[in-house]
Amino acid sequence: MIGGWAREFVVACGAGAAGCLLTTLVALRTAPESLERINVNGRRVPAVLGFGIVTGVVSGLFASTWLGSATLLWVSALGYSASVLAVAGVMFSAGLLDDRKGDEAARGFRGHLGAARRGAITGGLVKIAAGGLAGLGAALSAAGVLMKIEMFLLVPLTANLFNLLDRAPGRAAKAGWLLVVPLVLFGDPGWALAAAGLIGALVVVTPFDLRERGMLGDAGANPLGAIIGFGTGLALPEPFRAAAVLVVAGLNLASETRSFSHVIESTPWLRRLDRIGRK
Repeated sequence: MIGGWAREFVVACGAGAAGCLLTTLVALRTAPESLERINVNGRRVPAVLGFGIVTGVVSGLFASTWLGSATLLWVSALGYSASVLAVAGVMFSAGLLDDRKGDEAARGFRGHLGAARRGAITGGLVKIAAGGLAGLGAALSAAGVLMKIEMFLLVPLTANLFNLLDRAPGRAAKAGWLLVVPLVLFGDPGWALAAAGLIGALVVVTPFDLRERGMLGDAGANPLGAIIGFGTGLALPEPFRAAAVLVVAGLNLASETRSFSHVIESTPWLRRLDRIGRK
């Protein structure tokens, strides 16, 4: 952000925040009962913040494309923009379908794959397929076979990890900030410019999430995690990219037998971090 693209980045963030805020306010007022959830505090909260997330992404992409100049960085960001848009659209659509289906008996990878063997198509199974498509979209921006494979895995696994974190107010949003800030400062500047709308949207949805006025839902957590996974894959060199894939995959596997909420509540420093900003 020190270079000449700071103006484009800030404007794209602002466009993302504005688009997200408008969409979020409308979504909160018009949310159907099918998108309401009972949160950890027993409150009924509309899971509609994903609408703001995806609108912010699109608004930011439009602004950065409109304002960009024909520099190598802008061309790089334009290439990443196609992947960001594809990843956000696919994961939002699959997440919204799962949100509308509501709570299902099938849980985790084993539960959804087991349901598929019985001939049942669950929302989670649709998200697994969508994650594969999102991974393919991100892999198109990767150089070399190994990086393409790693990107194909990292994007859907990170998306699912954020979905698993979206169990308490602000938890997934905080995880987003912990990763987004270093990615913008030290990661690929082309990705940062392409993802500026997401960052602006995250500014807007975080207080709504923390104050329990809305939830990210699968339609919000999945694209948030997927785009961050994409940025992580672009930012890390080998062997750190491979290590990131293993860590995220390990956390996904651990969730099959361990509750993240239980781990967080039983670990004092994680519990304090989890409750910052909450009501």
